[in-house]
Amino acid sequence: MDLNLTGKTVAVIGAAKGIGRAIANGFGDEGCRVVGFDRESGSSAIDITIGDVTSLEQVQAFAAAYSEAEHIVFSVGAGSGKFGFPFWKLEPTDWARTLEVNLIGAVNIAHAFAPQLVGRKQGSLQFLVSVAGQIGSQTDPPYSAAKA
Repeated sequence: MDLNLTGKTVAVIGAAKGIGRAIANGFGDEGCRVVGFDRESGSSAIDITIGDVTSLEQVQAFAAAYSEAEHIVFSVGAGSGKFGFPFWKLEPTDWARTLEVNLIGAVNIAHAFAPQLVGRKQGSLQFLVSVAGQIGSQTDPPYSAAKA
């Protein structure tokens, strides 16, 4: 399928593995220059900057380095790490880290890239969500809350 994206720069946040990697590869197949941002490099041929979405400074540095990016895809998801625990057995720190990565990470990306996109009057910010945010999850309530 030709989406008329040849030559466009796309930043995929969470590009090292999973859905983010598949998205990055798909944009690459469409002729885009794909740059990634992730906590790890993964095994992809995509140019990935190692960083943490919860660090506004790291996100801003990435946005400055790739200011020409016209499309930004946020494909980051982190659960509490305590899958299957009842919510009353989760500590506040379990909730805090999950919300920080999924929610504040998305805010940091928008904060860093939106001024560039608005200034050019073109481009897109795309945030992947989860069905867990719509129907809730008994097995990882912090993740559901963060993705709602």
